[in-house]
Amino acid sequence: MVASTKSFSAMLAMTALAVGVSGHGYMTEPAVTFLSSSTDNTQFIATIESSASGFSGTFSGSPADNTAAFTTAFKSSSYTSLKELINGLATVTVTDATLTCGSCDPAETAQALPATYVEWSHSSTEGFTSSHEGPCEVWCDDVRVFQDDDCAADYTSAPAEMPYDRDACLGSSTLTFYWLALHSSTWQVYVNCAPLETTTSTGAVSSYAVSGSSSGTSTTSTNSTSSTGSSSYNFGTNFATSTSASTDSSASTTSTTTTTTAPASTTTTAPASTTATPTATTASTTTDAPATTSATTTTGTSKCSVRRRRD
Repeated sequence: MVASTKSFSAMLAMTALAVGVSGHGYMTEPAVTFLSSSTDNTQFIATIESSASGFSGTFSGSPADNTAAFTTAFKSSSYTSLKELINGLATVTVTDATLTCGSCDPAETAQALPATYVEWSHSSTEGFTSSHEGPCEVWCDDVRVFQDDDCAADYTSAPAEMPYDRDACLGSSTLTFYWLALHSSTWQVYVNCAPLETTTSTGAVSSYAVSGSSSGTSTTSTNSTSSTGSSSYNFGTNFATSTSASTDSSASTTSTTTTTTAPASTTTTAPASTTATPTATTASTTTDAPATTSATTTTGTSKCSVRRRRD
């Protein structure tokens, strides 16, 4: 009987430990509704084996050491967000759960956007389980609106309160929370989602936005469009300036030609006669041109006659 009592006590302890290991919270603001098939609303819904992550480092130490190693490895990886890493590496371990909503019902009643904080709770006295250190993120549709490298260590209140970028959430349809617990070499993945009441976007860009998110794409697209517009504008301006310059050049040339023509008839008249003299002489030498030679030769002959008379 004693042995049976001890065995029963041991079983209770093991059961309590198992529940404690698998159940570690859910999003309480905005509120979520779980699928009817969910047997533990606080459990992780997927796992990632650190040995298969491709990350260098040791992940069998203390929660703080594992988190530090993960943070260093993550910065050297090709991943831009925790969401991207989870979607690429996680294996779902819970029936009907998904990596987009966990065990939550995406068709639940739409919730209002929290005024200031997104909240996570494990119980009335605990937010994040303190030993489950690791990163977490909040997303509104495809825009990241909150991120921290070690949420359990940095947000210790009950419930845990994450100050998200509310303005960037306006106009979104779904808010999703991602958390990765790194207390062991098998990483635990937590995902919760809540549909949102209709709001109107103000065009605000999240300070937590990452490349590849819609906010990053929208921003990039906007900048690209703006840049393109700027290029087109500059090109048009440059093109117009070039045409103008070309026109001005033509006008200047025409003006120069006109101006040069006038002096040519006035100023160049004397040189023209001088030039004509050798031409006339050449003509005189090569061809008998009485008319031309007459004018030129007459002057020459007069000089020759004078010289002969002096002799």
